[in-house]
Amino acid sequence: MEQKHQKSVFEMDISPFRILLWNALAALFFQAIVYFNSTGSNAFLPRTQYTVALSFLMVFSLFSAVLSLASQKPDDYWWKSLVSYVILAITTGLTAYLFTGLTPDEAGPFKWMFFVFTFGFILLLAIFRAMRKLMNMAQKMDKRLPK
Repeated sequence: MEQKHQKSVFEMDISPFRILLWNALAALFFQAIVYFNSTGSNAFLPRTQYTVALSFLMVFSLFSAVLSLASQKPDDYWWKSLVSYVILAITTGLTAYLFTGLTPDEAGPFKWMFFVFTFGFILLLAIFRAMRKLMNMAQKMDKRLPK
């Protein structure tokens, strides 16, 4: 009986745009839940919308950075990932604004948190890119060693 080989996530070349799509849909879903459950005595603070937006930016950052290791074209992945992050930040920030009527400045420190998360995302991508280069160098050096 032949066994099927299931691909690892690290063997798949998953586009950042696919990660963007799933994160944007999930963020919109949770923002809608917060919006529709914000009535009565158990109402959420309006700032919760921005918390949801930032949470999904963080999820996107982690998935995108980890999955960048499997990319066949790291330079293309880097730019697609940055564009996807910006699109996600704008869409989730815009939906948070539409649901609450509060700008990030009015909602507290969220303007600065968007900046910090963006800087952290770029730094995380750079770290994973450096890890990939080190891994490739180690693999090349390993081939030269006598067996």
